[in-house]
Amino acid sequence: MNIVKRVTVYTTSAGSELVADILCAAGSEGVGIYDSEDFKSLIDSDIIWDYVDEGALFDSPVVRVAGFFPTDFDIHIIRAALDELKERSDGDLGSLEVNCEDADADAWIDIWKSYARPIREGKIVILPEWTDCGFKGEQDDIIIRLDPGMAFGTGEHETTRLCLKLLQKVIKRGDRVLDIGTGSGILAIAAAKLGAAEVDACDIDAQAVEACRRNCEVNGVSNTVKVAKADLTECASGKYDVVLGNITADILMRLSKDIGEYTSVGASTVVSGIIHSRAGDVERAYCDAGFSLDETAIDGEWRAYIWK
Repeated sequence: MNIVKRVTVYTTSAGSELVADILCAAGSEGVGIYDSEDFKSLIDSDIIWDYVDEGALFDSPVVRVAGFFPTDFDIHIIRAALDELKERSDGDLGSLEVNCEDADADAWIDIWKSYARPIREGKIVILPEWTDCGFKGEQDDIIIRLDPGMAFGTGEHETTRLCLKLLQKVIKRGDRVLDIGTGSGILAIAAAKLGAAEVDACDIDAQAVEACRRNCEVNGVSNTVKVAKADLTECASGKYDVVLGNITADILMRLSKDIGEYTSVGASTVVSGIIHSRAGDVERAYCDAGFSLDETAIDGEWRAYIWK
């Protein structure tokens, strides 16, 4: 049995993704969000259910966000980040109460897989690698089979959906694409399936690189997508037509000038992972680096941009 420390934070639907990001940033090996609103959405979806426990259909404003850490993890890191979140947020975040207990990590992986569902963004449909969930698509759908493992990028998060939405607007057949912080590889795979001739994908997390390579093989794009355990400057070479970065505001700001070195004139840079309170900082950084803003997309507390 693989024992880990499960840290549960009690919040609201509006605060759940923000809390999940804090747990991920602190090093959580996976994050689970337990929200009755999400469960009701699943019931109304196209997934075929043989049986539903009516006892699970309850209305509660309390959402549980659980992260998984080594047993010697310092919980004060989470508490400090939650205090900072409370100070800079105007929304209802609930109590942000924190609970810790030992848990079996392997059992959690099996549980979240049982709740995976199809996710559509434009003509791109993300399906779990292990099931089709009874999905019936359209003729021109672009299907991506995905098993993120412990890497970020299932298509559930607003920041990923925003990137997928904007990517479909800017990419052209034959483009050369760079995906920074690729995670599960979802954006790199989408770029390849949308017609990119060459995709360089990088991440500094070994688990993400492994997941990305596996997902590229499953989707038949390994010849198009080159995956490297590297940062931007170690991975990139030459000029790119499209650059993708779904990371965090601080990292995106730090990379703004470096990204400019690898983009051709008129190229599109799609960045996401930016909470509203950091939007102004990111905008100033990219304007200072010589970019012009082409489009802004918003979903909940999150923003994404196309920069030229």
